[in-house]
Amino acid sequence: MSERRTSRTVVAPELSDELTRIAWRVERWIDPGPAAVVVGAAVAAVSASLLMPWSVRADGWQILTGHVDMGPLPRLFTVVVVAGLVASALALFTRFWPLAWAAATACGIAALSGLWAVWSRQTAAGADIGPGLVVTALAVGVLFVTWTWIVVAAGPRAAAVRAG
Repeated sequence: MSERRTSRTVVAPELSDELTRIAWRVERWIDPGPAAVVVGAAVAAVSASLLMPWSVRADGWQILTGHVDMGPLPRLFTVVVVAGLVASALALFTRFWPLAWAAATACGIAALSGLWAVWSRQTAAGADIGPGLVVTALAVGVLFVTWTWIVVAAGPRAAAVRAG
């Protein structure tokens, strides 16, 4: 009888540790559901808008690569947008919660810097805003709202609240 108790005390912590690891891994995954279509469409819109004219002088990719200088804010915007695109694509393909959180953060920063970029182009001497800049700012805003909704709805704390 003492052998059974000994085996149970040895097996129970191992099983408990394994179940804890499995629960931790399950909590780290997201299921965006229909929001994945919105994210995919917004990623496609942002990617296409980098090829569109952002002003009379330059396209988005030219600002990103530094071929044309429109000031620091549009340049910052393009860099953060690319970071948001990469994070969004990785989060959508892997469905890993921390990557979704990184995508929401990068897209939030991009949305804010996009507003600043549009403002800087409107207030500059000889203001010229192309459709690409506006489309990019709007699409990044959609990405930010969508990723934030996904992260809040599927975060590890939300899973614990739903289970309890």
